[in-house]
Amino acid sequence: MLELKPPLVLLSGPAGFGEYLKLMDHRYVGGVLLKTVTLHPKEGNPTPRMADSDFYVINRIGLENPGIHAFVENVPELPVPMIASLGGDSFEEYLEVARVFKKVADRFHAVEFNFSCPNVKEGGLSIVKNAEEWKKLLNTLRKELPDSFLIAKVGVEGIFVEDAAEFVMKTGWDGITLVNTVRGLHFEKDTMILGGLSGPVLKPIALRAVYEVKKRFPELFVIASGGVYSVKDAEEFLKVGADVIGVGSALFKDPGVVEEIGKYLLEVKR
Repeated sequence: MLELKPPLVLLSGPAGFGEYLKLMDHRYVGGVLLKTVTLHPKEGNPTPRMADSDFYVINRIGLENPGIHAFVENVPELPVPMIASLGGDSFEEYLEVARVFKKVADRFHAVEFNFSCPNVKEGGLSIVKNAEEWKKLLNTLRKELPDSFLIAKVGVEGIFVEDAAEFVMKTGWDGITLVNTVRGLHFEKDTMILGGLSGPVLKPIALRAVYEVKKRFPELFVIASGGVYSVKDAEEFLKVGADVIGVGSALFKDPGVVEEIGKYLLEVKR
């Protein structure tokens, strides 16, 4: 089982490669889920990449990253446990990324595979559309990384989360991250920004997803992701069974909320 104290992680994407840690007390951060790394470097999408309102954040970063080969040569040195996040544009790319990552796998507490990014043309959402192909990929990646704590990151588009959780369980994976962003559209004056929606508006959806999965598969490890902006949000995710609380877009508005939630989790999860 993955033990993090407190059970709080900075989520992949907003947390980058750990840059936000300098803004907070490390005692209240259980771990960092690093930015998703793909086989080849990605420059990401052109600007504008982000916008927000009182209730949501929308982004279209596009998985900007240095590529897996550069990543394994420059693994970050962070003062808290690290969880890697890996992605791909095809079955073959996911497998190749896993093979290259094996060189440094022992430096990470767990590995999350991103099967749900809405901001790339291939990979992400397209992978889970074909259930049989996705199950085959889960089986293959499990065999490639037999000793790693494997976590699948899924959203609510392309597949029912209960079905995704069952596939994850049956293929020998250890956990699931619920949920990734969902596709949204925001107008910035006359400019349309099509991207992934996160923030407070996502919380009811994420709560329901965690609730449904833990009800059917209580033994499956769940990282809750979606609209955690306060201690009250964290408390509600614990009530529906989350094992770890993830903080993402809240980092952009108030990094101090991490310490508040971390203190709370240390108190209730002694």
